Amino acid sequence: MTEQTTKLSREQLYNEIWEISVSGVAKKYNVPYAKLLKLCKETNIPYPPSGYWTQLNFGKTVTKTPLPESSITEVTLPDNSAPKRSKRTAVFTTVTEVSKEVKVEENLNSEVNTTEESEATDNQLVTEGSGTPRDKQHIYRTVDGKHNIYNREKLYEQVWANPVVDVAAQYGVSDVAIHKICKSLNVPVPPRGYWSKIRAGAKPKKTPLPKTKGVTEIVGARTFEGEKETNTASQPLAFLSEAEREKVLLAAQQIKVSPENVKLHKKITAYKSVVKEWNKNNMRPEGAQKGFNNYYYSKRPPFLAGVISNETLPRVYRILDALFRQVENLGGTVNDDLSLQIRGEYVHFEVSESQDKIKHEITRQEAKDLLLYEDAKRHNTWASEPQIRKYDYVFNGRLRVSIRKRRHFRETDKMSIESRLGDILIALYEESQVLRLEREASEEAERKRMEEERREEERRNRYNEEVERTIALENAALDYERASRIRAYVKAMEDSASQDGMDEETVNWIDWAKKKADWLDPIVAREDELFGKREHEKNEDQKALKKFGQHWW
Repeated sequence: MTEQTTKLSREQLYNEIWEISVSGVAKKYNVPYAKLLKLCKETNIPYPPSGYWTQLNFGKTVTKTPLPESSITEVTLPDNSAPKRSKRTAVFTTVTEVSKEVKVEENLNSEVNTTEESEATDNQLVTEGSGTPRDKQHIYRTVDGKHNIYNREKLYEQVWANPVVDVAAQYGVSDVAIHKICKSLNVPVPPRGYWSKIRAGAKPKKTPLPKTKGVTEIVGARTFEGEKETNTASQPLAFLSEAEREKVLLAAQQIKVSPENVKLHKKITAYKSVVKEWNKNNMRPEGAQKGFNNYYYSKRPPFLAGVISNETLPRVYRILDALFRQVENLGGTVNDDLSLQIRGEYVHFEVSESQDKIKHEITRQEAKDLLLYEDAKRHNTWASEPQIRKYDYVFNGRLRVSIRKRRHFRETDKMSIESRLGDILIALYEESQVLRLEREASEEAERKRMEEERREEERRNRYNEEVERTIALENAALDYERASRIRAYVKAMEDSASQDGMDEETVNWIDWAKKKADWLDPIVAREDELFGKREHEKNEDQKALKKFGQHWW
């Protein structure tokens, strides 16, 4: 059986070995590693020494052994399958040959094991592809193109230079995976709001990389091939034109709360009375939980009422003042109910204050009611048990801004709402785009519904018209059939009377009968002097001839 062999020039094999290693060439051409190494020795082709790929990966200077001259210009790669020997050949194999073969094989395997072990270690640090630029090699490293090697120090630099989402895209994994890897390597990541502060021009403190005695590199699988391209749709305000987008982002960077002595926006000043009046008439007792979920939808309080303490309201007004002024600077408007009109869309949002849950302390009146109830029980008299709650809810000053159920900005001990105004402004603009798409989708659905109704009405009208025409055709055909029967009858009368000769009365009757047939015939449609024109399309009841009484008109 003829073996299929692969032939390469000696120089080509040399170049490929120094580009992707001996093991890489062995995998590429599906040949045994040991045999390929033996071929290199026999043809005097040098291959990279131990540590070569590690030094190359870390940017150190490496030396490439030049290809020495040789009379051999072409090499044949070894076949992957072991040659089959017949039993006869095996029997006549001498002991000397076997011993010699074993000795050579042992020496070669010893050398192969050493080279293969060092090359396997080095290949774990080889960057994917030989044509990758040197500065790109430091972004991420892969093992056989399917796994990443995460270096602790390098990963720390990356997550503090770019958002985790961008770093994850470079490695071909999800941002959740990067967070888990950072945790396993004890690599701190920027806290929430870090990049918002950067966009606002602040310089937040960078958490230093702690020392560790654990591992400094780990291997993880890639979840998709290649480096993710930047998705413009995931960028903030990608739906805006570049000029408008830059304008909004600049406004988000510049937004800040005015001092207390600055006059508030006129819409806020006018709206204060609405909140004050509702809070004054609010029937919920002091200490009760006050949030949007604690009010019936039909009795939901107006914006800012019932969900923010009187002590926090002035601060909320200043926050809204800063937002409203930037919205107006960007071309938007503020409505009387403090909702916004951004890019032609009405944008609503909610501001509420968190509450702390504390154990309820019984008031003097509640204690009195409880004593009365216990006394009534002892005297076997009826009394209703006072409803005393176990906990009180106290406003704690921490604000929360909610843009429908889509976005929430919660205040924490380390981050105030004032520091996130830029993000809130961007979120309001993104909400306007969501509302626009929803409105356009709703309008398109309504247009399609009305168009379908119009087509349905048109089909219904055409159907009814066709029914009426068909009925009229049937009615006219019946008239034609009657006229045909009358003419046949008149013809028979003429034939019968002509044999004996027709008198004047018969002639007159035949003439009258023919006229009545012409009156019934829709083709002739003769007008009768008494009946007028016959309406052939009407049904039998409508066309039936009826006698009148004394007065026929």
